[in-house]
Order: sequence, then C-alpha cells, then structure tokens
Amino acid sequence: MQNQAGKRHNNCLNTLAIIDYISRHNGRPKDLLYGLEKELHGQPDPLSFLKDINNWVSSDVCNKMYANARLMTNDPRVAFKIGYESVIYKRLGYVDKIFIRALSSPRQAVKRVKRINGKFNRNKDIEIKWTSRTSALVRLRWYEGLNLNNDFCLVNQGIYSALPTMWGLPPGKVTETRCHFNGAPYCEFDLNWEELAFLKRFKMFFSYKKELASNTINEIEQSKLLLEKKYSEVEALNSRLQQKIDQLLSIQQTSQTILSEINYSILLPAILNIFINEIGYTRGLIMLVDYDSNTLKFIDGVGIGNDAENIKSLRGYSVPLSRNADNLLAKVATTGKPVIADDISDLELNPDNIIINQFNPKSIIVLPLMAQGKIIGILGADRHSEANNQAVLDKEYLLGFANQIALAIENARMFKELKDGFFSTMQALAGALEAKDAYTRGHSERVSSYSVLLAKKIGLSEIEVEHIRRTSLVHDIGKIGISKQILHKNSQLMDHEIEHIRRHPEIGENIIKPLNLSPDEISIVKHHHERYDGSGYPEGLSNIAIPVHVRIVTLCDAFDAMTSDRPYRKGLPVPRALGLIEQESGIQFDPDLVPLFVDMINQGEAEEIISQVAPPVKEQNIPENSTDSTTGNTEVLQHFK
Repeated sequence: MQNQAGKRHNNCLNTLAIIDYISRHNGRPKDLLYGLEKELHGQPDPLSFLKDINNWVSSDVCNKMYANARLMTNDPRVAFKIGYESVIYKRLGYVDKIFIRALSSPRQAVKRVKRINGKFNRNKDIEIKWTSRTSALVRLRWYEGLNLNNDFCLVNQGIYSALPTMWGLPPGKVTETRCHFNGAPYCEFDLNWEELAFLKRFKMFFSYKKELASNTINEIEQSKLLLEKKYSEVEALNSRLQQKIDQLLSIQQTSQTILSEINYSILLPAILNIFINEIGYTRGLIMLVDYDSNTLKFIDGVGIGNDAENIKSLRGYSVPLSRNADNLLAKVATTGKPVIADDISDLELNPDNIIINQFNPKSIIVLPLMAQGKIIGILGADRHSEANNQAVLDKEYLLGFANQIALAIENARMFKELKDGFFSTMQALAGALEAKDAYTRGHSERVSSYSVLLAKKIGLSEIEVEHIRRTSLVHDIGKIGISKQILHKNSQLMDHEIEHIRRHPEIGENIIKPLNLSPDEISIVKHHHERYDGSGYPEGLSNIAIPVHVRIVTLCDAFDAMTSDRPYRKGLPVPRALGLIEQESGIQFDPDLVPLFVDMINQGEAEEIISQVAPPVKEQNIPENSTDSTTGNTEVLQHFK
C-alpha cells in the first residue's frame, strides 16, 4: 500500500507523547515547534492542537518533532524513551488502556496490536508471525511515500518494551532483527517478556472488569465533554469562515466597482463606503502623495450619519511627508507599515491634530496604498468611542483591500491623464479652429464660462458643473469635419451647405466617444442645436427630453453668438440680445432657464465674460430685421458661427 507524504497519517496521541516527555525532562515544549510554522499555520494554540488525541497530523510533523527532541536532549535514542514512557505514564490514552488491559495477557494484546495500531497510525501494516506465552515475532511494513525514519521504528520498540508493565510485569526485551531503515523490506522485532502467573491473572480479571465498567462511564462523560468542545470549535470556525467569505465578497465587490468606474469622484466614495461598512468603522478617508510638494493631501472621505458631513471639513488638509517622525499619516506614507489600533491612547498621538481634535476617534486604521512598487498614499478609517458592532480585523484582509483601492486609484489616475490629454488636444484643435476666424475667437471659452455660472445658479452638483465646463469648451469640435469654405463663407449658405454644416454635432460625438464620457457630457456636443419646441437637430428633441446640461449650453451659446460680431452682422447690444432670448422662451429655450439667465446678466454676474467680446472688425449697417446668412431664419437665434 502506498500513501502520499504530507497527508495526516498520525494521530496526535503520538505528538502528545513527545510533548509530555519533553515537558518532564526539558521543560520547554514550545521548542518542539521549531520549523513547523508552515504546517501549523492558522492554529491559534499549536501545542493544544498537538495534544488533542482527536486530531491528526502528517508524518512530516512527527518527524520534525522527533528531530527537535533529539537536539534538545542530545539523545539519539530519545524516540525509544518517548514510546516507553507513553505506556509507563499511561499516555496510550484511556481507550487503549481499557482495550489492552481488558485482555488476559501481553500475548493476547500482541495478537490484537494490529487492530490497535489502525486506530492511531496509518503509516504501516503490522504482521504477527507467531506468538507464545512469553514471546512473539512482529513485522512492521512501512508505507511508501511517507517522510519516515528510524525514530518511528524506535518509538514502536519503546512501546513494545513497556507493554508488559500494564500487567505488573517487568519491561519486556525487544530485539530488532531486521530494519527497514537499514535496507530491509520491513522492521522485525523479537519480543520476550515474563510469563504472567495464573493466580495473578485470575485476580486481575475481576479487578480489570470493575475498572472497565468505571472507565466506560468515564469514557462516556469525556466523550460528551469532547463533543461539546468540538461543537464550540466548529461553531467558532464557521464564524471565522463566514467572516472570511464576507471579506472576500467585499473585495470582489470593490473589484467590480474598480472595473465599472474610473471617475475619481464616483469611485472613491463608493469603495470607501464598502470599506468602512465591512469593518464596522464610522469614517474613512483617502490621502494621496503629491510628489511636487512632497505632501500627503486629502482627496476624499465618507462617513456614516453626522460623520458624512463632518468629514468634508478635511478638504484642503495636507501633511508634509517630512513630518514622518511626529505624524502617523506621514509615517505610514513614508514607511509603508500599516497601523491598526483598537485604542489610540496607546499611540500617543498629538491631541491638537485636526483629526484627533475634531473627530475624537477611539480606534484607527491607517494602511499604505501601494501601486507599481511605490506608495501613492494612505487609506484611513476610524470609529468613535460610541460606535458599536466593530468587526474582527484581519491584517491580511485589510492590506488586500488597500491594494485593491490603490489599483483603482492608479487605473483612474492613468485614465484621467489620458482623458485630460485627449481633452486638451481637442480643446487646442477647437481653439485653433476658432483662431482662424477673428469673429469666433474665444467663443467656446465664453460659452463655457456662461454655462458654469448658470449651472451653479440652478444648483447643479460640482460633478455636473465640471462636466458642463469641460464639454462646453469643445461643444463645436465637430466643425473640424466641416469645409472651411462653408464655415468662413460671408454670404448666405445654400441648402446643401446648411445640411452639411448641420452634421457637425454628430461628427463631434464620434470624436469624443473614445473618452468614455458620461451621457450628459456627450449630449452637450451632440444636442446643443436642439430647440425646446422640437424643431432643432440632429434628433428633434423637445422639452425635458433635452438634458438640462444641453439646455444650459444652448442658451449660453446663443447669447454669445448674438453679442459677438460676425462677418455678416454686428454683435447685438446685451439688452437686445436678452430681449430676443425672452422672446424665444419656450420656443428655442427652456422657459425655466431664461429668467434665471436674464437675471444673471442684469445683475452683472457675467460682466467680466461679456467684456471679453472683441470690438467689431469693421462697422456694418445691418437692419434689425436682417436674417442670419447661415440659416435664413429670423435674426441671429439660429447662430451658426
């Protein structure tokens, strides 16, 4: 029969015997564990595990423990003595003792030794060649593929030598006639012991019968206690397993968030909320290293309940990395060593620090964020003294979570750099396009500025305002695909030229698609010529089917077009332009936005932007009822620039 090394073939009765022997003769049983860190990884109390006869270990573990015992005692035959004393000190276990002593003599015990061996060792077969009242010949056939040596042979010799003492006889004599570990196919023992007298055997029979009954009751009681203990252990293991499953699920959830989102403003709060909810903390923050200023800067933070608003007070907070000697955040960001503290009073932190002073945390976690072999920042979390339901913190899990967040940040950063570069290129192209025409120079920048003011006035979020600011700068990027002759034509456009120029929103949409922009951003480029009444293009959207971002830019675009000079007309005075916008309220423009925009202009909120409009290149007498040469529709409200 063959078995693979590393499997558990040895009951911990064997390791218990080693531990007990070293405890009696050396006093340092923990030294037996040297070199077993890998095999015993995850055991909170390795010695207790190795002393529990309900557990099993591999032959590798026993092998190492025998080797450590030899070194500790400087005795090459210590394994023999371990086996011998396991019987003398009744360390075969109460089940073995009952089983063996219930038999009438050592001879009967030897005959059944194969059955006994199978209960506590799975590393060999035992063959009984012959027995007599005072002797026997036993062969041990060791399984192949196991990490075994002569210590396993010696410990068996010790057990057979001490076996007769269980009947009150002197130790037996064990002669090894053949040894597997010296090249023989098996180990062979010639056993000899004194004969057990009949009268003594008769008296012992009744004594052992009584002992058997008593031990059976004790066995039942011990089994009951053992079952209770094992049930508690299984329950604890199940709890730990469930915690690990929850942790893996949260990391998976974070990974999914990373894969589905690359916008900092959405990504960071999402993964921070997952993090603090999983570990039972009340606040979380991310600070990133600014290599130009050599500082650690607050980027984003989240909180639960009132802490959601309080965390905003950290905006603008930064720490010089040079303060790594007296600032915990800077220390983690420079050393890469995490800090996990259930009670921050042990850390001797500066009470005047804004986080300590304002948030009064009780527990704190600070983890390094590592990406591409360098520290890019820290992930922090804390909980105040009143917080409940703190999860059990696992350092490996926390660092794994931090690595996922670092990966997310690095991916988002690289994409942001790529997108910023692309945006800058497009903005430069749009600027170059406008620069070729003195009449449209600066138009996109002014449209963007007007749009940002109006977006803030109606209460859009910072993210939405930023979308409007950036995308309105390139709202006419599609004109790159329009013929210069048409764009710069000083006379009225033909129908086919009008149809050609009306393609520029969709051309612009195709240009910006690789940027993975939001639908609202794309719609500014594609739909800024839609009209509120549905008569615009390219899709004829109307009313609220036109996104509010588009309605804002459309209004601001028209106003700047009307107040700017064109080759075919002079820019309108602001009051007249506002009058025309009010006239088109509900027709071309959103009727809810028009009064807000008019008020914004009349209150002087956009005075600086209006002042940027260039004076006319040459005076032209254009009647007020003239038509826009690019549209044929009344006035400049169609404003093809």
